[in-house]
Amino acid sequence: MKKFRSIALVVGLVLVGYSTLTFLGTAADGPRAQVTPTKVVDEQVAQYNFAVKAGTKRDQCVQASFVASAYTQANDQPNREEWERIRQGDCKAAGLPQ
Repeated sequence: MKKFRSIALVVGLVLVGYSTLTFLGTAADGPRAQVTPTKVVDEQVAQYNFAVKAGTKRDQCVQASFVASAYTQANDQPNREEWERIRQGDCKAAGLPQ
């Protein structure tokens, strides 16, 4: 049961992150606002760094997932793969399933 809750939590947080990224991309300053993929990536990396400094291992895992997703949206495969490795390491350190 605890494993299921952990999986559900991670999936839920990833969905919230995706929704946040989608919202930032479509409604930042109105319907015509353009949020560049680079800006989204930079914001997600900043959130990850904050999680490293002030969050838990679980926070780091979740934020690394958001960074990897941002790189996917930016069509930056090498950085996405690197952040996927970081995510796997952080999630393992947090005791979360891969």
